[in-house]
Amino acid sequence: MSGRLLIVDDEEPLRRWAERVLGGNGYSCDCARDAAAARARLTEGTHQLALLDVNMPGESGMELLAHIRREHAECAVVMVTGEDSVELAMTAIEHGAFGYIIKPAEAGELLINVANALRRRSLELESRRNLRALHATASERGEALEQALQDLQVSESRLWASQAETIFRLARMVEFRDEDTGEHVQRMSSYCEILAHGSGSSGEECELIRLASQLHDVGKVAIPDSVLLKPGALTREEMETIRTHAEIGYKLLCGSQSQVVQLGALIAYTHHERWDGRGYPRGLSDETIPREGRIAAIADVFDALTSQRVYRPAFPLTVAVEKMVAERGSQFDPELLDTFVDALPELESVRDAHAFGL
Repeated sequence: MSGRLLIVDDEEPLRRWAERVLGGNGYSCDCARDAAAARARLTEGTHQLALLDVNMPGESGMELLAHIRREHAECAVVMVTGEDSVELAMTAIEHGAFGYIIKPAEAGELLINVANALRRRSLELESRRNLRALHATASERGEALEQALQDLQVSESRLWASQAETIFRLARMVEFRDEDTGEHVQRMSSYCEILAHGSGSSGEECELIRLASQLHDVGKVAIPDSVLLKPGALTREEMETIRTHAEIGYKLLCGSQSQVVQLGALIAYTHHERWDGRGYPRGLSDETIPREGRIAAIADVFDALTSQRVYRPAFPLTVAVEKMVAERGSQFDPELLDTFVDALPELESVRDAHAFGL
């Protein structure tokens, strides 16, 4: 493991800690206490990655991010902040950050974010090289042009997957308010992928819904823990508060240029709608509910019924399935529910794998 990194933070203990952790794992590190010093360091040599504190005296980390993406485009950027804000995280990603770390971070979290950012940087550089190769060969024989196009497509596909993984980790940052909810994200997204495949989606579509569905409950960041984790029945007012997470999630995610985040916004908005029109937040019915929302609704309820909750134990698989089949054509799309029943062995296998930590 190697690479030259720039650590920018106005707090010297944090700079030294990051330098010690990263240096001990094979990275060469430079340090700067503010944006001005960072700009000077960046002109001195080629850095593969910069760790930027968001809040610094003088020029902010977000302003420095814009400068690096404009003037040092081959340098990846990971933002570091003490502010646990989904809006700030999404803004940073939209403006070119490759990762987002909340202080205080553990050494493992720091190393994973740096490794992921460097991997994505490598994929972006590969994509650019392939694009240049495409332009260079545009006037050559058709066979060479076709090969360049294929290489570019493969590179961009890998880059898309890397960017998507970075984005959904932001949702996981919100979802991991307790361990069970984080596991729910992983199981539910796997169920969505299985149902999408069983209903005829292409491999690319299945992967897209797997990633996007992990954003389905991102709006719960705005729900107080006293309501979200209440160990008992909710009052009418508390239930109305919970229900706002669908629209909040949509508002957090809509408007992104990312295909994954766009679909995540759609799923967040529609995964609590019902086939019979008695769902929320908009009371959509049957096929006016986007197909991805109908898939997510089935996956979400299946995982909820078969998982331990603060207010009740998990239902046995047979009981959970009976409850869902009873809602065929009322809560759930009848054809998709039939796909769900047919896919039960595969769904159960995923559930068991997560239960045993496989």
